[in-house]
Amino acid sequence: MGDVDRDLDVVIAFNRWVSTTVSRVNESLVLIYTTLDNTPCSESQDFIRSATGFAIDRDVVVTVAHLNPVEKLCLADLSGRRFYGEVLAIDNRWDIAFIKTEEELKPLSLSQNLPPIGSIVVVGGIPYGLLRSYYALGIVSGYKVNTFINGKRIEGLIMLSAPTTPGMSGGPVIDIHGDVVGMLVANAMNLNEFTLAVPGKRILYSYTMLKKLGKVVHPSLGLKVVEGLTKEVKGLTISSIHNKLVIELCGIDLGDILISVNGSDVETLEDLWDALDRAAIDCVDFLKIKFYDYSDKKVRECVYPLSLETTSYSTKPLL
Repeated sequence: MGDVDRDLDVVIAFNRWVSTTVSRVNESLVLIYTTLDNTPCSESQDFIRSATGFAIDRDVVVTVAHLNPVEKLCLADLSGRRFYGEVLAIDNRWDIAFIKTEEELKPLSLSQNLPPIGSIVVVGGIPYGLLRSYYALGIVSGYKVNTFINGKRIEGLIMLSAPTTPGMSGGPVIDIHGDVVGMLVANAMNLNEFTLAVPGKRILYSYTMLKKLGKVVHPSLGLKVVEGLTKEVKGLTISSIHNKLVIELCGIDLGDILISVNGSDVETLEDLWDALDRAAIDCVDFLKIKFYDYSDKKVRECVYPLSLETTSYSTKPLL
């Protein structure tokens, strides 16, 4: 009976975790929709399109940008309370929209970490605009997935084996610690074989920029890079260059290997995105780039000016 009792204890604890997670997320979830003929939110029962959102601050909700949100939106929580929301910023690079709300909500915490492959997660959302939450258990199955949403390429997504239904885009992905590790953005062409989510870290970086800078910016070096092409030097191999200035100032060429940016090693695309986003958040004027010159077989360093004026993805300051 000892093994059976232990197994039962595990099941009871797991059930308690799922139940607690669902209850907490329900307090953060909202339906986001646009009405027909600008009908007031309090009166509207019909809408043009909808998505799920969840609170990341007391008066800020995050959802998917492919909802194509207008400046004014209607929101409804699971109690049926309806209120207005105003678009603060759109980050099309990661399919993220930030919305300021009239009413206060209970925010969920965003994680900077990616759960290991094989981890169990809870995904939630409000399908079909029914004001009824839907939840499913899933397993983290992969990373670094790219897809096109509304004609825009979205990179670095998490792949989950979790069933979702239309309208759940914008819903949270919750890990065993109760933190948001992702936001649902797409599923497998109505086959429900897998679901894709933008990592919670990307939302966290973008929201941090919005609060500090009044806009979301993602600096770019104008380089295309490939992971894991060489074992001799750890870094990202440069496969294409679309920026003449980085050639002129740094002498970077095709085949060179990007080693670090501002002291942070860049062995993966995620590392590079993190380093560039941190530079924007810290408002640095220059990037310190270290790279391996493949032709001369030497490690070189250069300083490259960082401009935030040409990389903005959003339009409104955070109030």
